[in-house]
Amino acid sequence: MAETVTLPKHLLEDLIKHLDGVSSVLSTLEELLDEEGLKRIREGLKDYEEKNYVVAKDVEELRRTLFES
Repeated sequence: MAETVTLPKHLLEDLIKHLDGVSSVLSTLEELLDEEGLKRIREGLKDYEEKNYVVAKDVEELRRTLFES
């Protein structure tokens, strides 16, 4: 026996938007609870503060920076 539920489109869109937000929060919490993840975050912040990063102007420059280093 099949059952059907009808939802207004805007309600479904709101649910999806909010689920994306919850997913993002859960991913962040998971990373913060992981010792290695927290270490990576700290290293990234240190690199940023020391301006130890490259700004790529386009996709090709990004590829060169990532794969030819």
